[in-house]
Amino acid sequence: MGIQHEHGYSAEVEGFLVIRGERVRLAKTNAHALVLAETCELPPGAVGELLIIVDGKSDSRLITLPGGVCKGQSIVGYQVAATF
Repeated sequence: MGIQHEHGYSAEVEGFLVIRGERVRLAKTNAHALVLAETCELPPGAVGELLIIVDGKSDSRLITLPGGVCKGQSIVGYQVAATF
């Protein structure tokens, strides 16, 4: 997956859901949902960090998972709690 920049496309894009210091790899994300590349289980209202790394440069958002994550679930809705 690449992200288009002014001078072409990124070489490397990684995404993670960081919960309690653990990283869960993401397959993709958009403004309202995460697609998990790994399985996990989290309770409704779980708070974590959406971490996106593009060509080695990190950006993150504090997010909440209103519905949590059930075993075997791959698409997870989220809300941005803080943008910093």
